Amino acid sequence: MQHPTTIRLDQDTVIRLDEIAAATDSTRAAVIKEAVEQFLAYDAWFRLKVKQGLDAAREGRVVSHDEAKDRMRTLGIALE
Repeated sequence: MQHPTTIRLDQDTVIRLDEIAAATDSTRAAVIKEAVEQFLAYDAWFRLKVKQGLDAAREGRVVSHDEAKDRMRTLGIALE
C-alpha cells in the first residue's frame, strides 16, 4: 500500500526532476520515488559498513597507517 506524502522543493530542483522525468519517459513522482529508494538503500549499506568498521576496531582488526598506505600503493594508487 502506498502512502501519499508532501515535500516542498525549490524551483530549480523541480526543473531538474522534470528534466530527468522527460529524459526517462517517466513522471516526477516516479523519479522522486526512485531517488528516495536509492538513498535508503545507500544509507542502509553505509550504516552497515560503519558498524562493521567500528566492530573491527573494537576487536583490534586494524592495520597501521603505513600498512594502509602500502596496500593502497599495491593497488596502483599514488600517494604523496
